[in-house]
Amino acid sequence: MSPKEYFKSPETTLQRHYDGLRAYYHEGKSEADVAAMLDWTPQYFKKMRGEFVSTLKKGGDPFFAHKKKGPKGRRTPENLIEKVVLLRKRNYAIGDIRVALQAEGLNLSIASIDKTLKEQGFAPLPKRTREERPTVQAPAALPAPRVSALDLKTEVFSTELGAGPLIFLPLIEELGLIQIIEQCGFPETKDVSAVQYILSFLALKLISNKRWSHDSLWGFDRALGLFAGLNVLPKATSLSTYSYRVQRQSNLNLLRQLSRVFESNSDGEFNLDFKAIPHWGDASVLEKNWCGTRKCAMKSVLALIVQNPESGMISYTDAEIKHSNQNDAVLEFVDFWTDAHNAPPKMLIFDSKMTSYENLNKLNQDKIFFLTLRRRGKKLIDQIAKIPEEEWQKVRLDRSHGKQQTVRIHERNIKLRHYEGELREIIMTDHGREKPVFLITNDLEANAKTFIKKYARRWLVEQEIAEQVAFFHINQPSSSIVVKVDFDLTLSLLAHNLYRMLASHLPGFEHCNAETLCRNFLMNGAKIITTPTAVRVELKKKSHLPILFEVPWMKKSTHLGGLNIDITFAGGTVS
Repeated sequence: MSPKEYFKSPETTLQRHYDGLRAYYHEGKSEADVAAMLDWTPQYFKKMRGEFVSTLKKGGDPFFAHKKKGPKGRRTPENLIEKVVLLRKRNYAIGDIRVALQAEGLNLSIASIDKTLKEQGFAPLPKRTREERPTVQAPAALPAPRVSALDLKTEVFSTELGAGPLIFLPLIEELGLIQIIEQCGFPETKDVSAVQYILSFLALKLISNKRWSHDSLWGFDRALGLFAGLNVLPKATSLSTYSYRVQRQSNLNLLRQLSRVFESNSDGEFNLDFKAIPHWGDASVLEKNWCGTRKCAMKSVLALIVQNPESGMISYTDAEIKHSNQNDAVLEFVDFWTDAHNAPPKMLIFDSKMTSYENLNKLNQDKIFFLTLRRRGKKLIDQIAKIPEEEWQKVRLDRSHGKQQTVRIHERNIKLRHYEGELREIIMTDHGREKPVFLITNDLEANAKTFIKKYARRWLVEQEIAEQVAFFHINQPSSSIVVKVDFDLTLSLLAHNLYRMLASHLPGFEHCNAETLCRNFLMNGAKIITTPTAVRVELKKKSHLPILFEVPWMKKSTHLGGLNIDITFAGGTVS
């Protein structure tokens, strides 16, 4: 076909559409003339013209759309092709070729190796038994580098594990945690400072490391070392030895400072609960405590965990509780909070076995409200049947999932042994369980419905304990030494509160647990570019990262240990 014939007799539908629309808009022909010229019905041309106008309004071009530039094809370097061919000639399978290349520090994907072999004309190898396959020469075991202070130079390295904790560095600077740790009196060595040790433990908590003995997972990761201001993190023996040196007073100093940081706007209301942290060793000097999850008493460390129900922050922990001082744990927390904030807590909510009636009397004398369960016996339950029906009242409760529940309550003032004055008792039935609930409080004025909601919310502290078990692995102390467990629990509190602080600034993730936040935001690799005075962390692309970088402190440069640290992600920037 000649060029003139091409334009004179269009054959493709797209070209006929173009000629028709050009004749109508540019040459001024009528719809009927254009339809007759191209052998169309007027209705078809009218419909086609409407679609053309609609496409233009949307910013499109139906005839001359711009071609998108696709990704450029990646070319395997010639030296790698030669190595792949050489290994295949030795009858190495694709997986064995990749292992052999990695042993030389060369990284080539399975798909690239397969493509290279096909381009070089190699056919797939037949199936072979393990004895028939050639043995791949494994590299010699590499000794882990010795821990030392961070000494940066201009270089680039990557991480697949350590990018997550680096995300918390801007928040750590924002809260002033480095200065706080320096003031708490933690031990240190001539090579590793107290701050570097604490941050090393914290890094492992933030990535949900199960045991310190699993150092093969993180012993070579330079990004985790960077988080702690070291070349790499200390190894298992060093961490374990250090944890035995930490005294309860250092933990208390840190807890006191953290309560001022995370609980500055607290309303003074707290949920308290005990947690039995079992010891799985055969030889143990620990006392036996009731373990609710296993429905039996077992040798364990008894720990007190205190939670703020409004913020979800853990406010206090104590793993040095014995049977002899178990009833006084509540009073010790009151002293701790009063010393840290110059005012006692306003209300404490706890279970019936938390303390004694004598200590309830002390709380009342200190003008601290409490809400707890009365220890119910058979006689107490039998008394309910004697209460006249007209003395019961129905209360409708709003439940968290939107439904409502109607319960029956009966209020009365009672007196208890070893308690001066009267207590308010709220008996509740029809609440979904067989036995009634006996709530007692020294607040004689507040609405009963408020107390029921407050105690129902006490279950939140048990949810937080479940998270401590699942993500921070407090059920895996691998030690019967209480000092070590108390230190481990203190670091779990710090890691938990950092996650809660981060969650409070992430729209749509405010109520997610630490495991969900770690999976969506922290489990990521990164390329790290360093100079002697600056560090740039380029996180790999991840779907939720744009939400993370809307957090205020993520938009700032971080200045820690004389370094300027910028965190960004591939294709993005922090401004």
